[in-house]
Amino acid sequence: MPRIVRVDTVAEFVRLHELLLAYEAGLEPALRHGDVPPLEGVTRAYAAPNAAFLALSGGESVGCVVVRRLDAETAVLARLFVRPQHRGAGIARALVERVVDFARDADFARVVLDTDKDKLPAAYRLYLSFGFSECEPYETVDYGCPTFMQLPLSAERRLP
Repeated sequence: MPRIVRVDTVAEFVRLHELLLAYEAGLEPALRHGDVPPLEGVTRAYAAPNAAFLALSGGESVGCVVVRRLDAETAVLARLFVRPQHRGAGIARALVERVVDFARDADFARVVLDTDKDKLPAAYRLYLSFGFSECEPYETVDYGCPTFMQLPLSAERRLP
């Protein structure tokens, strides 16, 4: 299983930027979010108090996910991506788990996300398996048929 690391260094932000470009290019046009910001923009967007995580395997970046603060109670999980040749190995699950742990440790009350349950059924099933359920929109998105989901976080801290 790949190692999941929080993105902190310039080199890690470069890897994240490369994965975000691959993520956006791999989406069908109707699901695209638009241009990926330049490296400096990505670094600013996902520096603390927000976060980004990489999945590393044998020195290669094989997946990523980002999380940002929407408000004092809500963290937004976004841009979950695993390179196609590494899918099916539990990497996406490990990345989502890391975001949920991060949000819980940061005392958020819930994690929200948007997906498209019809065009991204594997992602939708993954989120359901974590206990996410459909919810009202939490913000406007750039594509046509979003499925908004949320995961309420318990007040209990996770056990080490």
